[in-house]
Formats: sequence, C-alpha cells, structure tokens
Amino acid sequence: MRPKPLVLVVDDEESFLEVITTKLQASGFDTAVAKNAAEGVSQAEKLLPDLILMDIRMPGETGTDAALTIKQNPKTKNVKIAFLTNMREPWPAAVDADKQKLSKALGMEDFLEKTSDLNILVQRIRGILTSG
Repeated sequence: MRPKPLVLVVDDEESFLEVITTKLQASGFDTAVAKNAAEGVSQAEKLLPDLILMDIRMPGETGTDAALTIKQNPKTKNVKIAFLTNMREPWPAAVDADKQKLSKALGMEDFLEKTSDLNILVQRIRGILTSG
C-alpha cells in the first residue's frame, strides 16, 4: 500500500496536466502524467496507479481504446479508470447513451467532466478511490 494514492493523468493538453497535477498533489495525491494514449498504456503497466484519469480524445489512439487495452491486460485489468473530458459528446453520434452508464458498461469506474471547480473533481476522485 502506498502512503498516498497514485493518480495517472493521461491528457494531451499540457496546461490542463499542470493545473490538475498541482491540485491533486496539494490534495494529498501522488501524480504521474502521460501525454498520449500509448504513453498512458505504458505508464499504467509500469506504475500500476490507484486511478487513471483518461482523456477521451487525443491525437492518435483514443483514450477509450487505451482504457480498453489497459482493462484487457491481466497485469493492469484491476486499475481503476475514469474518463475525464471537456467534451459534451465525447463519442460518435451513433453512441447515444448516458455517459456514466456507458463508461461503467465499458468497465470504467466513472465519467468525469473537466470543470473549473477542481474541488468537485477531487471529491469525485476520492469517492472513486474509496469505493469497492
């Protein structure tokens, strides 16, 4: 068991990575970052974080594909993952489903929206880490 939960943030927006990791560290978490999906998959296997915050749309492989890859790997299948995006419709229009329900159906813990109130995000992250 780690002294502090490790949160891996996978996102291609450098300014967001800086803001969210600063907030998470100030809130008692250790952090690691990955700037694309492939790096996220690699870091997940290397670090086995307590939680991955996965952006959905990034250049190259999508966060959805990376999250599914992580969940299919026997070594990382139990790592908790929450999608984190600022997009109202992160998936193709043909996918018309509740974002939370779809995320859970894909095997993820939650669907989080990027918000200017990072305290809400931290509360949700704590909730994910303390559940099951």
